[in-house]
Amino acid sequence: MKSPMLADLADLDPARDLRAPGRPDDEALQAILGTARRATPIRRSARPAVLAGAAAAAVVAVAGVATVWWPTSQPAYASWTAVPTGLTASEVSARAGACPAAAHGITQGDDGPQVDDVPIGPVLAEQRGDYTYVLLTGDGAAGECLVTVQASGATDVVAGDAVLNAAPAVPGPRDVTTLQSGTASWSEGDTGDGALTSAYGRAGADVASVSLTLTSGERVEATVQDGWWAVWAPGEASLRSTAEVTLTDGATAEVALSR
Repeated sequence: MKSPMLADLADLDPARDLRAPGRPDDEALQAILGTARRATPIRRSARPAVLAGAAAAAVVAVAGVATVWWPTSQPAYASWTAVPTGLTASEVSARAGACPAAAHGITQGDDGPQVDDVPIGPVLAEQRGDYTYVLLTGDGAAGECLVTVQASGATDVVAGDAVLNAAPAVPGPRDVTTLQSGTASWSEGDTGDGALTSAYGRAGADVASVSLTLTSGERVEATVQDGWWAVWAPGEASLRSTAEVTLTDGATAEVALSR
């Protein structure tokens, strides 16, 4: 038996007269179930198609390499070129000024974790179509930055990142080292124009040029400048795993893009 107080509380329940949900004689439920429904498609931004499973294996077996494919709509980085354009010192300074000025990282100090800020500055810059790629380095730090220039002359940062890493050793005169090679995840998302693959490292004094090949077969010229080299191309994993180095005496060698 309910106490008088519980009975009064039950009378205050606004749902006291509702039937249990799911009963066949629930008119409100039957009206909802009988309403015509229409699915609304989810719209996603276009991305390069990715082959998976047996289809991908068949393509690799026939062609020997995977192919970068762009959709029929306007692709990201449409103005990209396989051969970079040089920049003047003033252009490099202006465009690098829009990039990160420091790399940030967390290290373990005597009093616990601490945030370290390491200043970085441009050591290499190149232009491919509408995009300028800037490589920045500092004391045990490196950063990449991709910018565009508006008609007004203002510089927009498309994407960029700077990280702390071990200070790279200076290679021998005829050698190159790779500090990074792979898909630049910072180029995706709301602030980026889509996935791209980048690679950079140190170049010896006798290294005249570094050439790479896309997985589509197109040859790409890297930029070699002041003891550094760098290259980027649209798409995920769009660079093959080796590069061809040409020395000042005309000799060539194939090197692996690995750290």
